[in-house]
Amino acid sequence: MKIHLSEEDIEDGIGRRGDRVWKFEIKDILRFWKKPSNGSGRHMEGGRTRGGANACPLKVKEGVVVVLKVEDRVDKMSKEVNKQIVVATNNSVDCSDAFNTTEIFPSRDAMLNWARDVAKENGFVLIILRSETSTKPTRTTRRNQRKTFVILGCDRSGKYRGLYKNELSQKVNSTRKCECPFRLRGKALKKAEGWTVKVMCGCHNHELEETLVGHPYAGRLSAEEKSLVDDMTKNMMKPKDILLTLKDYNMDNVTTIKQIYNARHAYRSSQKGLEMQYLLKLLERERYVYWHRKVDDSNVIRDIFWTHPDAIKLLGAFNTVLIIDSIYTTTRYPLPLLEIVGVTSTELTFSVAFAFVESELADNFTWALQKLRGLIVKDEDIPQVIVTNRDISLMNAVQVVFPSSSNLLCRSHINKNVKSKCMSIVHPKEKQDLVMNAWDVVVNSSNESEYMQRLALFEKVCSGFPNFGEYVKNMWLIPHKEKFVTSWTNQVMHLGNTTTDRVESTNCKLKNLLQDSKEDMCSYWDAMNDMITLQHTEIKLSFEKSINVVDHMHNTPLYIKLQGLVSRSALSHITDEYDRVKAVGTDSSKCYCIVRTTHGLPCACELAKYSTMCHPVPLEAIHVHWKKLNFIDGGMNDEEYELSLQPELDALLKRFQELDCAGKLVLKAKLHELAFPDTTSKCPTPTVVRIKGAPKRDRSIHSDISQWGHVDAMRPTHSGSSSCPSSHLVHDSKRRRVLSMMDQFPIQIHPFIEEIIDVKADSNCGYRAVAAQLGMGEESWALVRQDLIRELQQWQDIYAKLFGSNDRVAELRQSLYVDKETSIKKWMTIPDMGYVIASRYNVVLVALSLKESMTFFPLRGRPPLSESRHRLIAIGLVHDCHFVQVALKAESPLPPTALQWSRYCSAESRFLRDNDSTSADDEIREISEDDEIEEILNEPLPEGEYANDSTLYKGKLFND
Repeated sequence: MKIHLSEEDIEDGIGRRGDRVWKFEIKDILRFWKKPSNGSGRHMEGGRTRGGANACPLKVKEGVVVVLKVEDRVDKMSKEVNKQIVVATNNSVDCSDAFNTTEIFPSRDAMLNWARDVAKENGFVLIILRSETSTKPTRTTRRNQRKTFVILGCDRSGKYRGLYKNELSQKVNSTRKCECPFRLRGKALKKAEGWTVKVMCGCHNHELEETLVGHPYAGRLSAEEKSLVDDMTKNMMKPKDILLTLKDYNMDNVTTIKQIYNARHAYRSSQKGLEMQYLLKLLERERYVYWHRKVDDSNVIRDIFWTHPDAIKLLGAFNTVLIIDSIYTTTRYPLPLLEIVGVTSTELTFSVAFAFVESELADNFTWALQKLRGLIVKDEDIPQVIVTNRDISLMNAVQVVFPSSSNLLCRSHINKNVKSKCMSIVHPKEKQDLVMNAWDVVVNSSNESEYMQRLALFEKVCSGFPNFGEYVKNMWLIPHKEKFVTSWTNQVMHLGNTTTDRVESTNCKLKNLLQDSKEDMCSYWDAMNDMITLQHTEIKLSFEKSINVVDHMHNTPLYIKLQGLVSRSALSHITDEYDRVKAVGTDSSKCYCIVRTTHGLPCACELAKYSTMCHPVPLEAIHVHWKKLNFIDGGMNDEEYELSLQPELDALLKRFQELDCAGKLVLKAKLHELAFPDTTSKCPTPTVVRIKGAPKRDRSIHSDISQWGHVDAMRPTHSGSSSCPSSHLVHDSKRRRVLSMMDQFPIQIHPFIEEIIDVKADSNCGYRAVAAQLGMGEESWALVRQDLIRELQQWQDIYAKLFGSNDRVAELRQSLYVDKETSIKKWMTIPDMGYVIASRYNVVLVALSLKESMTFFPLRGRPPLSESRHRLIAIGLVHDCHFVQVALKAESPLPPTALQWSRYCSAESRFLRDNDSTSADDEIREISEDDEIEEILNEPLPEGEYANDSTLYKGKLFND
């Protein structure tokens, strides 16, 4: 059907034929903006052309359809389209006059910059919709050669195109697109003479913006601004300060804080490859000394230790006292940070070393302290005093690595614990003050006889509160009084350091340098490096002041031999002691000589003798610690120690030549990683969510693990009770929480389920759930399959006995291989695979379903005792065909143990033993809870309360 249109029809946007009327839209007319493939015209049908993409522009006269000349089509069609817009829209804004120009621009970029600047002045943003560059004509393309041009349009042109084919799966979205018809055409003149701009359509179908603040395109950073942001990010400036700097730099800048965050992230990502590769690259670049070790049979870093080269020099000079504490970091990894600090002669804190450890166990602490011990060259430089908290694992490690050092306990933490216990037991408040005053008197006893007298008084004051008195004696005084009571601490040279407050102060400064609450290890290292740089600058300044500046109070004959040779801090301590000379005199029984013992400085009675004889204090009377005012390490001298690698290299070369091809590859790979650490394949521990506050203590189960036990630290570490967002899972930021599947589990366990988290439904769903629960991310299911294959291969004999034959082991192993075609044979099978998962990852696996729920323990070794190692993970089978993640609440019971476990498990894995670091009060609490469990188990169950196969009784779930 052919339609003949008049000019009036075109202007009104309506086509008529007889009684029938067709209405045209602007997009239909713009669709004809094509060069014709031949000279013939095309008729319109239903508002569209039969010629399709080759249709030409139309000019319509009464009852006739003709073809426009090519050179006239832009101007004439622009006028027609502008007329259509004025009629079609009520909010149209005409910007044609702003872009009508006869200027010839020297280049394409000049033309684009001019057009964009004019658009910004008028309140909108121009973008390139289409562009084309001509090529040299050939015999076959000479006729069809296209000209060089660029089509510019409003950024609100076009329609929103959804990313989802299924409308039901779309999220609530918004769009700036409103099919704005504004168009400009830039055309290159012949013989590269320049560029011109023509207005194709000068009207907008929307209101123009008064300001472009927040516009994603207008707020883009220029190359110069990006460089500025990169420099400020490197210098640890906060995002808000970066934005204010950009605003001062350019008053017309419309960038928002979100774009600053994006630019910072892009900069950091551009600086990093694999995280561990980049970290080792940083350590090598700054010449750090570092060690690391990995988890067996994997590339996951277990512990990593590093120290600054200047920190080693400071350690060699100031090694009298070290303060060690394990703190909970703000990194995205569940690794405790072991921080070691020292004290200079000017009483400033310096960081000796840092160690991210897998868990707070004696083995991890011992490994880190052995690396610290390796930094100390001479035996006489072993620390005299090491101050820690009452962490049994750390204290044991100190005793093993530094047996000659005195281990003091942080008095501040002890007082906080005692006060907390007092507030919970002693009432009223007046009694609390009286009890705490008596406690302070006991702690500050100056000698043993005084201690015994004050202890008797303390027992009398606490006679009305026997529980508190027993707690103080059994927890602190009897086992540890030598480590914090003044009578004993004054017998060692602690230089005034009896708390771990220096570590906490350093950690506070470190957190202030961190810009995010969930930084990665590289960012954490950057903050540490910056903090150490600031520390060393401050220390050098204090050394210079001690050498060149003399306080007026020290400008006397008594200090003449000490000025510029000992630190100002030492002179201050001597001045304090000199104030006691009038009261003490030369009587040492009144002096007690505490400063001489604890600080290595002249006490009051010594100063009285020098004053009586009118002699200045000799330099020999000052301990060597206070005389060191530089970074020079006296422990190692390059002239004395001529180190060479040649013997080791010769031995390695000889061994390399003796190995077969496989052995050579392995040895070469190890040496390659040593020589090029930034190419390492190692990775940090998988990220897990951080629970609110400090991680809870580990809870051991003393009763038979075939019975039900409490769950506290054994709960999954990504519990829904977390206060952190769900982005902690690697490659799994879109977690699907589903509680509607609750009916797929026994009703008795419903109160103990925190949340149910779905995974992608395919033949890998079981392995996806396990990978997510381990903190590896749902998409790491293939790694889980590979790990389980290795587990079955390595321990085939044990699993052959467990499953009945080698054929069954081979069948399970075959089910773990990934094929292109998925089938039910590739699904996870429980209980068989439950034994393999628990043993491979050394976790406790809880498998829940309507038919049967059970708990799988590792077949060998004992389960890990730290929450950070995912001691317990839970999965559930729903609808008999799909696995999901299950997060259990605290104090949740465990299902019965898998039947075959007790028959084939090793002896050491049969019982969960206490962690070495478990405190005495924890042990008492756990014993009482175990007694409660045993008492409940011995009680007869009431009749008539059974439901199906299980019964919920007194909060404990039992199985018939």
